[in-house]
Amino acid sequence: MFYFVSCQIIFIILNFITALLQGSRDMKKRILIVIILMADVAFASPLQLEVRNVRNNTEIKAQKDDIKTLADAISEHLHARGLDKDVASKKVLNSLKDDSRLTDLMAKNILNHFGEMKRKDLIEYISNNALYNRSVDLSKYDHLIALIQKINGFKLDKETLEKVEKISFENKNIRSLHV
Repeated sequence: MFYFVSCQIIFIILNFITALLQGSRDMKKRILIVIILMADVAFASPLQLEVRNVRNNTEIKAQKDDIKTLADAISEHLHARGLDKDVASKKVLNSLKDDSRLTDLMAKNILNHFGEMKRKDLIEYISNNALYNRSVDLSKYDHLIALIQKINGFKLDKETLEKVEKISFENKNIRSLHV
């Protein structure tokens, strides 16, 4: 489609050039301006389409990354760091203990309360623990304290501690409702 449109525009430009060679001086200036404008349209359009496609592909990739379960994302992170896929998956399963839907719900709850924290940071923290065969329970108060201190270095003031206690309570409720 685009090729056809470009060919038509080039044909029109060639017609204007022939008219330019045959016309008066004022006519030549007008035709030259039209030729320049049409050339800009003809050759700038593919570039704009290319930029839009790259931007859309990046947005689609970001959306697909959000669809993955947390356990899958952690497994991929460990695999990217050099572990075999099967070993990485086993380490994640041993580390998290809960099923992936439950883990995702608890992680979403944490991320909702701490807006400064990113999903990528959570993946990094859990993958480090999984690598060293340490369990991570997203409903335990002490695990949440360690998580928050490690990721963002939050000061553990009274407000933050109350927020962590609330998250722990909510995540325990999520676990009890899930079973």
